[in-house]
Amino acid sequence: MPAPAANFGPLRWPVWIAALRRELTPFPGRDLTVFRLVIVVALVTVISMTLQVPQLPLSAFFVFFVTKENRVLTAITGVMMIIGATIAMSCSLFLYRYTFDYPEVRVPVMAGLIFTGMFLSRVFLLGPLGFVIGFFAALTQTTAESAPNTDVLVRGLLWLWVALIYPIVLTVIINQILLPAHPWDALVRGLNARLEAAAAALRRMLDTGVAGGRTDNPALLELATRGSSGLINALKFSETQDPALLRRHASLISAIAAGENMAATTAALEFRPPIAMAEDDRLCAEALLLEIVRLKNALPKRELVWPPENTVEVTATIPHLRDLQFAVKCFHNSLVGGNPVGGAPPPKHTRPPLFVADAFTNPVHFRFALKVTLAAMLCYFIYTGLAWPGISTAFVTCCFIALGSTGATMRKGWLRILGCSLGGLAGFLCILWLIPHMESIVSLVLLTAAGTFLAGWVAVGGERSSYAGLQAAFAFFMCIFQGFAPETNFTVIRDRVVGILLGIVVSTIIFHHLWPERAIDGLRQTLARVLRNLSRLLVLLQINSPLETPGKDLDKIRAEITRGLDSTLSLSELMIYEQLTSDTCAVFSPDRLESMVASTQALSLMIMALHGRAKIEEWRRQEPAVQQAEVVLRARAAEYLEQIAAYLEGGKPPDTAALEDAFQSWSERVAFVTGNDRPRLVRRAVGQLKQVCNRDRAE
Repeated sequence: MPAPAANFGPLRWPVWIAALRRELTPFPGRDLTVFRLVIVVALVTVISMTLQVPQLPLSAFFVFFVTKENRVLTAITGVMMIIGATIAMSCSLFLYRYTFDYPEVRVPVMAGLIFTGMFLSRVFLLGPLGFVIGFFAALTQTTAESAPNTDVLVRGLLWLWVALIYPIVLTVIINQILLPAHPWDALVRGLNARLEAAAAALRRMLDTGVAGGRTDNPALLELATRGSSGLINALKFSETQDPALLRRHASLISAIAAGENMAATTAALEFRPPIAMAEDDRLCAEALLLEIVRLKNALPKRELVWPPENTVEVTATIPHLRDLQFAVKCFHNSLVGGNPVGGAPPPKHTRPPLFVADAFTNPVHFRFALKVTLAAMLCYFIYTGLAWPGISTAFVTCCFIALGSTGATMRKGWLRILGCSLGGLAGFLCILWLIPHMESIVSLVLLTAAGTFLAGWVAVGGERSSYAGLQAAFAFFMCIFQGFAPETNFTVIRDRVVGILLGIVVSTIIFHHLWPERAIDGLRQTLARVLRNLSRLLVLLQINSPLETPGKDLDKIRAEITRGLDSTLSLSELMIYEQLTSDTCAVFSPDRLESMVASTQALSLMIMALHGRAKIEEWRRQEPAVQQAEVVLRARAAEYLEQIAAYLEGGKPPDTAALEDAFQSWSERVAFVTGNDRPRLVRRAVGQLKQVCNRDRAE
């Protein structure tokens, strides 16, 4: 197997110690975000205790829920939460007129609200807003049977609105003024991480005199395989905060794509078999290090003024180092070429549609909402029939863990129970040993700050663990905030854990057996889409097309490929939760699909490199007969990719005969081509293409 395919595999579920260490490792901005969480939760504790605002656990929890990675996203989330909660409370007040004394009306109304909220969460432009409205309106309806009269019910609902809104407002304000996290800084950090990864590889090469030979580098592997959707979102938020950046939009988008290619090229260089460096390789590595330093110094500037180049370019002899040289040059050209002195006109943004294209035609959205509604209402009937309102968290669990696939739902459910267990255990120990000795609000604030710090450190981490931090915080707050005086009631912990377990069990059964949306099926569809985009990319370059023509569609197709590869990695991680044994997946086992993803990642890097400007110029220097032979070879390769995509979707296995014939004909044409590096890369790409659907290698 080629080196890139062997090392650019999907991120398998690691051993627990290594995974935990990676998730808890500090990164830039993590400590400041946790610091803001501690400050806001401490203020909320003091305000609620002093003014006796009810629902303090919810107030403290919503500080976690609203705080995001930058102040722009925090403000947007806060505004949506305020609007959604206000609309939900207003709807609930109106519905109380017809549902308070009539359970036969209240139950279908609750089901309708849950269905509407979950349906909108998938098809509406502002999906979280639709979810908040539907969920909170339904949740407030569940409290009707516990209220003795309408006065108590309305008063409790209004106080609940206050308990939710004021911590959200306070969180937004603190995140705006106290060491705010700017999205531009996050974008610069992400691009710098790619530059630093390349610099670290070059420094290691210069120190040892050997290129490649690395057997493990999980940080680089993560950087090279996860795509750049986070950086693109950071750019969008940066442009919202600073419209002047709109003039550099095209430049920065291109730089993000070039940085992604640079990370992948660095990983290919590091993971290749070891090879001794020649003198030209050493000079090239030194020149690249100097260029990377200049890039890192220029990146933070919003208005980029690039100094003239005064270095002489040296061509490396190691192919992977030449690829890195080209990637760094592309990164440099992206920043310079898209930053005219007079400023470019801002890009015109078209207003996106309110609903996804298949919102009312695709039955998957309807079925998803129906499954969540069924699970939530079944839990409602169970705890109501048992007269056990303490386990009402089952109702909430069904709504909060529901995601697009069964694997994603189960992972979120496990994170919820893990976080709740840890937070509940911490709260239990505090009730047992600390709270009975507390006599002032100062001691309570200190205890709250300590719990917030620990839960917050997990909550602001990666997507694999952040939800556990949120649940740990909520469980901890539920334990220590049981009124406006010290309380040692342990039933809260027991009921909450039982409720969460009930919700997870009910959701698991329903999502597994009723219209299952499995991650492995989504992986096959997404991988097929990536392969079709690669086939489109292969046939872009034609003999008579101008040099600039491929670039018009290249960035768009490359972005689609990157998003697809990122989705395949995420779906690969979710398959472990589904434990599939059905015959429909016997041909494409999880191991084989992961192997195909690994080969597709390596293939995409090679095909993208073939469309770089330097490689296109090399192709232009070839004889017309050689060019024509390559056009035919790429057309046959594109057809082969289409066959693999159809095979993934249930078609027949692909046939390599046409590809082999075209490759043989092309090989005869390029046998006497010298001084041109493009044939080497074409051979590597064809060899990698044959590995994509190689069953023997997977088994």
